[in-house]
Amino acid sequence: MMSFRDEKLKNENIPMNTVKLVGKINEYKGKQDLYIEQSPQILDKLQEVAIIQSTKASNSIEGIVVTDKRLKEIMKDNTILEDRSEGEIAGYRDVLNTIHTSYDAIPIKPNIILQLHRDLYKYISSKGGQWKSQDNIIGEILPSGEKYVRFKPVSASRTPKAIEELCNYLDKEMREENIEPLILIGSFILDFLCIHPFNDGNGRMSRLLTLLLLYKYNHKVGRYISLERIIEESKSSYYETLNKSSMGWHDGNHNLFIWLDYFLGTLLAAYKEFEDRVGLVNSKKGNKSYRVEQAVKNILGTFTKEDIRNACPDVSDSTINRVFRKLKKEEEIEVLGKGRNAKWKRLK
Repeated sequence: MMSFRDEKLKNENIPMNTVKLVGKINEYKGKQDLYIEQSPQILDKLQEVAIIQSTKASNSIEGIVVTDKRLKEIMKDNTILEDRSEGEIAGYRDVLNTIHTSYDAIPIKPNIILQLHRDLYKYISSKGGQWKSQDNIIGEILPSGEKYVRFKPVSASRTPKAIEELCNYLDKEMREENIEPLILIGSFILDFLCIHPFNDGNGRMSRLLTLLLLYKYNHKVGRYISLERIIEESKSSYYETLNKSSMGWHDGNHNLFIWLDYFLGTLLAAYKEFEDRVGLVNSKKGNKSYRVEQAVKNILGTFTKEDIRNACPDVSDSTINRVFRKLKKEEEIEVLGKGRNAKWKRLK
């Protein structure tokens, strides 16, 4: 709540870079409904891929990992869960689906946050749906083995009041509409993470709440492009900006905009990817073979056919294979191994 107290958000001078990011994102938002109306078939596929990627990436950030094959089985919700990691993944899957299907009926209130956290943990023995029972820290183990404390969140005893205050600030500002929604969302998430209200699952809950808040302001890109995947791909920047923006938070002297620029940059990257995928479908160059070739050319480093399937989710394997054979024959790409998961690289 330290980003909201004493009219901090309203009194801040917003840096020009932040203003530009907000303006660019809102431009993309203005075009999203046009794409959604024109490309229903590819959007179904994009949504299916995004849910899998979001579940995988958000858990992977926290060190919860399973194989891609097993992940797809868990996502179908018709398999017996074998261990805690699979239970945590299934819980994220369920909460993610709840937000995608019912976001307009989910208010941001303490009891709702507790319910979502409870559902996150419903498949494992750890008890979800309760605020932290003891004080926690955000830290790391140094090479020497010594534990370094980066940030000390709000104490366990003060957490329920802090979350209530934060939700009340959010509700007030959403009603009064005096703050740019994207800045409001980013500030709420920073404060949530600084409070760190749970014994476990704070990062995953923050990403789920981000998606929910974006939906509240009609930013639908998270339905089709995985924000969690983009965060995972820039994980070191994610933690670094959170660390820098949390300095001085307890006194209200923190720099919001280090974190906000990272958050807005992530959202802008998602919108650009969304336009690349859907905008190409609607262009004259939108035929499927052309799109597969463009997907190959847009990837840096090595890649697999699965990467191309995710980039072109409505394109059949036979078309992808045909394009790969063509590009290989033309010496545009070469294969570096054998089997379904073989890696490829561009030669030109």
